[in-house]
Amino acid sequence: MLQPTLYAYRTLILLMLSALVLAGCFSERTVQNSLEDYSERLAYVLDTELPETLPPSLPPLAASSVIKNDIQELNINLRDFYALQDCELGRVVAERNTSLGKSQLPSQRLIYESKLLSVLETCKKALQESNENLAAMMDEWQHQKRIDFVKSWANLIQTSKEIRLALNNPEQLLSMSSATNANTSINSFFFIDSVKDTAGVSEVRPIDSAEFEAQLQMITSVRLPASMWRTQLLLAEHLDALTLSLTPKLQAISCPDGRPTEQAKILRNVFYLFFIEEVQPVGSLINQYHYKLQPLWQAWLAHPAFHDDFKHYIATQSNTNFERYSTAIQNHVSLWQGFLKRCNLSPVAPTQA
Repeated sequence: MLQPTLYAYRTLILLMLSALVLAGCFSERTVQNSLEDYSERLAYVLDTELPETLPPSLPPLAASSVIKNDIQELNINLRDFYALQDCELGRVVAERNTSLGKSQLPSQRLIYESKLLSVLETCKKALQESNENLAAMMDEWQHQKRIDFVKSWANLIQTSKEIRLALNNPEQLLSMSSATNANTSINSFFFIDSVKDTAGVSEVRPIDSAEFEAQLQMITSVRLPASMWRTQLLLAEHLDALTLSLTPKLQAISCPDGRPTEQAKILRNVFYLFFIEEVQPVGSLINQYHYKLQPLWQAWLAHPAFHDDFKHYIATQSNTNFERYSTAIQNHVSLWQGFLKRCNLSPVAPTQA
């Protein structure tokens, strides 16, 4: 009777392992899973209860209607408008006055503003000899539209669906596998940022609509800042609570004359397997992307076209919450360094123990 029972037991184990492998193919392990397992294993070894932390949500961005810049419209009387019919400006202005033109999305409005700046320069030059008064008026329009272009650029960043999703609505926590398009996304952010410089160029080239929309789609498909900020918030809250609870527990572990007990060795292994191997690599990604994006955030915080509520959100995530996350990591590592030093242990893989 023993052999069939043993065979059945082995078969059951193989089936369970196969199920776990298949499950791994369909559900990716996240840093939330790593933190949960980390706390559960520590709690088991220490025979205690440790705090659980639910994934926090990012605070909402201010409503688009609150932070949107007002754009001054061009007012052209009929006589001047008819005088522009031989100039491309008349056609561009007429497009804006259609029902479709009046309901443009932020990206299309910015593209329109770049086209308007371009044709204003061309028409102004064409009219300088035949209609000096109108050419002078167009010079005033051009000055105003350069200001409006920057406001439209800020509106795109503050109010467009694509960028609001990328800044505030992560689809997932940051992970090693989700970082595939991260650097491409960062480049897209800097591309969108660079468009504002168009307003300072003497001869403006209209924005390439297809390229511009493709860059926006990359930003919204990856949603890197939101994923990064939610993950750093999760790590800060979980590790702060865990460090606070672990401190007296680890201090109570006896290592007589610096000799580690079996319990101390097991705790070291848990720290290595979950924190060093799984949590810390995600933290490294946060650091990497934070420093790549930091020049962009600092430029936005200093730019007068952005609303104070928008700046407050960016500053909270990129500065305040990043510092909180960094401190939580540092405090947690310092706690373990003190414990391992006291017990003459080093954070190495369990097979090397």
